[in-house]
Amino acid sequence: MLRAIVSSEGAALNVSPPHILRSRGLIASASVLLAALAIPLAGCGESKQEKAQKSVCSAKSDINSRIATLKTVTPSVATLPQIKTEVTAIADDLKKIDSARGDLEPARKQQVQQATQTFEQQLKSVLSNLTSSFSLTNAASQLESALRQLEASYAQALAPIECS
Repeated sequence: MLRAIVSSEGAALNVSPPHILRSRGLIASASVLLAALAIPLAGCGESKQEKAQKSVCSAKSDINSRIATLKTVTPSVATLPQIKTEVTAIADDLKKIDSARGDLEPARKQQVQQATQTFEQQLKSVLSNLTSSFSLTNAASQLESALRQLEASYAQALAPIECS
């Protein structure tokens, strides 16, 4: 509610009751306070290093779960597509790690590079041995051996990368 007061010059002045003025002052104060709080929060995004670290750790975790999935596979025609899917996903995870590596701090970058190179070489070796010596009579033992090697390769190369 506005009340009009006539000044000595005859002009009408609009005067608000005191409670409206207090409300407007409170709203203005709250707006200033919220704006002041929002400025520091706007700068709280993740750094490139933090994003790269999360990407590396996510891919490392996915590789570990893919290896665990592969360990449950039994050799049969029905599971060959699953094996291919899991191995392809591991290769994709290695690519993710490689692309994130550039944004890591130098010491971490070197550790991740060495680990992924070692694991990738071992993965290629395991797959090469599996495909070159694969026979139907020994399929189960060959697959089991290849998966043990892959698990050991992960434990040696990628598991030491800290993700806490």
